[in-house]
Amino acid sequence: VLDLAPLSPKTLGETEKLPMNYEGSYKPARVGLQRALQSGQMRNPLQMRQSHSGWSMRRPLSANSTPSGPRLSRAVGTGNSSPRQPLSSRLRPQEITDKVAASTSTAATGAGVAYRPPGMLQPQRIELPGYLNTPARRPDGEPLSPEERSTSIRKIKDLEMLTFACRRASKLREEGRAHFSLGVLRDNLGQYLKAIEAYTQFLRVCKECNDSQGAALGYHCIAVDYQLQGSGVTKEAEDKQKSGATEILGSPSEKTIKPELLRKAIYYHNRHRENADSIGKFVAHLNMGLAYAQLGEREASTVNHQYALRYALQLHSLEGQSLAIGSLSFSAGMYDQEPDKMKILVERYVDLCGVLKQTRNQAVALKKLGILASQQGQNEQSIEYFQQAIECAKAQGDYEAEKDCAVRLGIAAGQAKMAEHLSTILQRSVIGPD
Repeated sequence: VLDLAPLSPKTLGETEKLPMNYEGSYKPARVGLQRALQSGQMRNPLQMRQSHSGWSMRRPLSANSTPSGPRLSRAVGTGNSSPRQPLSSRLRPQEITDKVAASTSTAATGAGVAYRPPGMLQPQRIELPGYLNTPARRPDGEPLSPEERSTSIRKIKDLEMLTFACRRASKLREEGRAHFSLGVLRDNLGQYLKAIEAYTQFLRVCKECNDSQGAALGYHCIAVDYQLQGSGVTKEAEDKQKSGATEILGSPSEKTIKPELLRKAIYYHNRHRENADSIGKFVAHLNMGLAYAQLGEREASTVNHQYALRYALQLHSLEGQSLAIGSLSFSAGMYDQEPDKMKILVERYVDLCGVLKQTRNQAVALKKLGILASQQGQNEQSIEYFQQAIECAKAQGDYEAEKDCAVRLGIAAGQAKMAEHLSTILQRSVIGPD
């Protein structure tokens, strides 16, 4: 007889008891895995070639991401520091370097942009990886469009509110990330004083978190902003950027050097060097060499650039060697009075530019080689260098640089034939006309 009495209601989550002789159809997963391996349906992962590079080095980059830079470990909540990465991935990407190096082109002057020093004479910045969700940094001195400017201002207001909220909630990592993002946005707007305030707050958070890597990054960002201000990026230039003008950095005669700000920059570069790894020390010495050169201290400038070159050689980085040798060749240093050594440096720089496909910088270097040869009376060699510089300028479509080198080529050709012309005039004066 069946018991048709209704079952007692069960509470939520209660299960029925299984009989004692229940076996079920469960089998361990390893049994199916062994069969799949034996039948060839799966490859044995223990027999596959293992990659020695970390996932961070092999992961695909998104369209907006940039090569990774130094990890901002605890202050921005990324955990442990990452493995060492090549120098080229820690500095500004090549496409941005080309924009900065475009300042060597006098075509920019013809387009309304005033003369700016070569790219290797600009303070170098260390970039963060894109996956940390910090704002993208624009090249220093590049104006923003009105839409980009309004977007940056809205983001700044949001980040200022976020820093206050994180501070009240004692979320130091998020607060550090917000302060750093504020500094980057202020830099993009050319508001370097306010950017320094943001980086100072970021540095405070890093010290509270005992984050030495983040502190080194904070010192570096503060130093570069002081260096840009001390090099002549004045309030007037910031006003021009706000108005949308293309002239950001004035010509060397118009720039006002501020020694007290450059001294502050050197102090913070030193603090960065004390807390940084080999790549950070390279960048610190490179920027200190540029600052000392602007202060007129040639010996200190040359020594720091030599240290930067030593670190670049230790890191086996062609990009780093190019920056260090370019700074030694084009900034004010001890080799200015030694043309033979200067020529060796510039020739090496030309070779590196050829390997790295930096045609703009190569044209500038060939032009300098032509000037050095002309000063030493080697007119035929000077003509050859100027011709090569003209070819590089043509390849880049740099009409103004091509015209400048063509004028110098004509002067060198005239000097080469001047001795022959003078001797002909003397012979005519002695022998007399026919």
